[in-house]
Amino acid sequence: MMDNYYYHQLASCPSYRDSLKVLEVDIQFANMLAASIPRDKGGACLRMELGYNDMAYILSFLLQWINFPCSCLLQTCLSFCYVIVHKVSIVLPDGRPKLTSLGRKASIREFYDVILPSLKRLRTNPLELDVSEGDIQAFGTIPKKKIEKRTNNSDVDMEREDECGICLEPCTKMVLPNCCHAMCINCYHDWNMRSVSCPFCRGSLKRVNSGDLWVLPCMGDVVDQKTVSKEDKKRFYNFINKLPKDIPDAVFLVYNDYLI
Repeated sequence: MMDNYYYHQLASCPSYRDSLKVLEVDIQFANMLAASIPRDKGGACLRMELGYNDMAYILSFLLQWINFPCSCLLQTCLSFCYVIVHKVSIVLPDGRPKLTSLGRKASIREFYDVILPSLKRLRTNPLELDVSEGDIQAFGTIPKKKIEKRTNNSDVDMEREDECGICLEPCTKMVLPNCCHAMCINCYHDWNMRSVSCPFCRGSLKRVNSGDLWVLPCMGDVVDQKTVSKEDKKRFYNFINKLPKDIPDAVFLVYNDYLI
């Protein structure tokens, strides 16, 4: 179902032409978001434009002639319009973009439900920067050996953070809700049966049940933002590739003439 915000925004337009202007503004905004997303290895990015069916011009003329509000025939009006998604490579010397393939055709509903929200989410995610070793040395940053040493030290610190403070075993910690001290589930059951108190602060555990414990995830259980951004980007491009191709109407006209 189309987003209610955009649905009411288009429905509030006084005419069919005004609704198309709103669509064009949203498409330009989507192009700006697509241009800010890190490009693939070929340097290509996505570019969208508004496409019209032949019936769209006839319907636009009829709506202007009878002066009928667009809100009553919103779904009918938008069904004759679609968004063409092109894969654009580096801009040519004359300023025109170079299209690498046929465009993909997306409906207005797919644009507002999938494409625009995906571009917003990819835009808010941190950019993936590919920094080479030469660039690091050129900026006079820390040498590679020191970086590896710090990385090894940080890995040791992360392993220590995942250890239980009582048995020193790597585990998923349970946090007590009253004092916020963390330990493994085995140590919790042991101290709960032994003294019904927290081993760190001796706080009472009489009213604390197993279902009241908080789970503190380990570092390996947390997915980093870069991986999430990469998966979202892959899922978005797979959706674009599955859209139907925008075949020019001239091909169908020639085929119809051949049948006649």
